[in-house]
Amino acid sequence: MDLPAKAKPWLHSHAEITDEAASSGMSDVKLESEEDDEPTGPHALILVTAVGRTDPGLKRKHNEDAYAILEDHHLFVIADGMGRHAAGEVASRLCVEAITEAFQTSNFGPPRQPPLPRRAARLRGATLLANDRILAAANENEAYAGMGTTVVSAYFSPNNQRVYIAHVGDSRCYRLRKGILTQLTTDHTLGAAGIVGKTAAILSRAIGVEPDVEVDMAIESPLPGDTYLLCSDGLSRMVPAPELEASLAIAVDLEEASKTLTDLANRGGGRDNITVILVRVDNAKVPPA
Repeated sequence: MDLPAKAKPWLHSHAEITDEAASSGMSDVKLESEEDDEPTGPHALILVTAVGRTDPGLKRKHNEDAYAILEDHHLFVIADGMGRHAAGEVASRLCVEAITEAFQTSNFGPPRQPPLPRRAARLRGATLLANDRILAAANENEAYAGMGTTVVSAYFSPNNQRVYIAHVGDSRCYRLRKGILTQLTTDHTLGAAGIVGKTAAILSRAIGVEPDVEVDMAIESPLPGDTYLLCSDGLSRMVPAPELEASLAIAVDLEEASKTLTDLANRGGGRDNITVILVRVDNAKVPPA
C-alpha cells in the first residue's frame, strides 16, 4: 500500500514497541466551523479541573515528555519528543513553551490556511509556531538535527461549552462519557496508514521536522460528568483501552486516577515515558439573573 503524502518512513519512532492496532477504534470527529459562530455567553456553562503527571517509565534514562496545564486559559498540552541524545527533551520542551507563550501573549502567528473558527485557529496557530521554533533550533544546532515531537492539546471554552483538540503524531486524547471511553484522535503512524509489522509504530507526522505540518483539529461539546484523558504513547501502548476505561470509570479523585494510570503503564512494561493529563468537566453554577 502506498504511504500517504505526509508519511516519512525515515522518521524515527520514539516508541520501541510494535503496535499494529495503534489506531483501532478511532472516533471520526469533524471540525464544523459553524459551531464556533455561536455567541459566547456571559457565564460559564461548565467548569474544568485538571491534573497532570509524568513518569520516565522503567526503560528510559531520560524523560522526553513535557506537559503544561494553563488553568487561566483552560489549555492542556502534552508533547512527546524524539531525537538523538537529549534532543527529544529539547523538542518537547520547546513545543510546550511555544504553545504556552502563544496563549499567554495572545500571539498566534500569521493567518494560516485553510481558515478555521477563531478558537480553533488560535490552537492551530500556536501549534505551528511550535513547529517553527523547533525547526529553527534544529537548524541552528547540529546536535539537534532531526529532532521532533508529537503533540496533543485540548483548549476548553467554558462559556460556549466547547473543547478544541489539536494533535500531531501518536499522543492521544480520549473522552470518558457515562463509563464509555472514546478515542478522539487518530494516530499519525505507518500502522494507521495500513502498514503492519515492526514499522507500524513509526510516526508519519511530527512537529519540528518539516517547515509545513498538517495539524489535525476537532471540536467537541463536553458535558458535565465527562473526563478527558490526554496522554503520550507510553500510556496508550502499555495499557489496553478496556483497562483505561475500567480504571477511569471507577475513579473519584483525579490525582489518584493519574497515579493509577501511570502505575498500570509501568506494570505493563514501562517501555517509554508516561505522561497523562486528566480533565474533569462539571456543571457551572450560573449566577441568578
